[in-house]
Amino acid sequence: MTAMPRALLKRLASRLLMLAAVAFAGGFVAAAMVRYSPGFDSIPEDLDPQISPATLRALHEQHERANSLPVFYARYLARAVRGDLGVSQNLRQPVSDLLRRRGPVTLRLMLMGTAGGWVLAGILAWIAVWSRRAVVKTAASSVNGLLLAIPPAVLALAFFFSEAPLSLALALALLPRIFGTLRALLEDFYASPALLAARARGISPGVIATRYILGAGAPQLVALSGVTLVLAFGAAIPIETLCGVPGVGALALQAAIARDMPLLCGLGLAITVFVTAVQTASL
Repeated sequence: MTAMPRALLKRLASRLLMLAAVAFAGGFVAAAMVRYSPGFDSIPEDLDPQISPATLRALHEQHERANSLPVFYARYLARAVRGDLGVSQNLRQPVSDLLRRRGPVTLRLMLMGTAGGWVLAGILAWIAVWSRRAVVKTAASSVNGLLLAIPPAVLALAFFFSEAPLSLALALALLPRIFGTLRALLEDFYASPALLAARARGISPGVIATRYILGAGAPQLVALSGVTLVLAFGAAIPIETLCGVPGVGALALQAAIARDMPLLCGLGLAITVFVTAVQTASL
């Protein structure tokens, strides 16, 4: 085995270990929140007036021993690995089923919005850098600043009432988060000797973009794509909530309002694993 594959395998192993550690910690926090949530220590016998206080106290002690945090966490993690995240107290449905139905809706919105944000930010950054005209640079910065000042929820409402695609609202919300990094990256490549030589030889802009920018800047672009996906998820939550999109964002709001601890903890664990997996893959 050569040195390069060995280094890649070592790096992959470290990332997988980090993902497992974060998932383990996220599961522990979720289990602790469920274990110490209000009402967890209640038992059905509390409603039976025929049980004596001594018997009831013994039953509570037995319930507490059987559900101590380490034991409860081991059971919770074992069920979570099998896809069992408990049952929603408010909706009376398995949390895993809710995530299975709602997840694709949010994922589709995120992917379409992220793709649109990258395209729009790339075009704007390319114009700002390649034109080298002060008025164009000022206009690009003004558009970026304006979109940065508008909250994603306001964009979502404007697109919702105008019956425009909500994925475009998400794309415009992500554009200013991508534009700055892409512009700085293009500025560096624009002044590089290799790209200056390529332009002097009359190489087409398409070849310059694919070979001298996308190829050379692949590590930075991959890292930025991971950050963008995480930002897209955060921006999708208010968009789904305000516009009635049946995704994970609206589900999280319902869980928070109803104080549905099993659902909140299942969502927290799923989101933690998703964010960590995306960041690990983009390192």
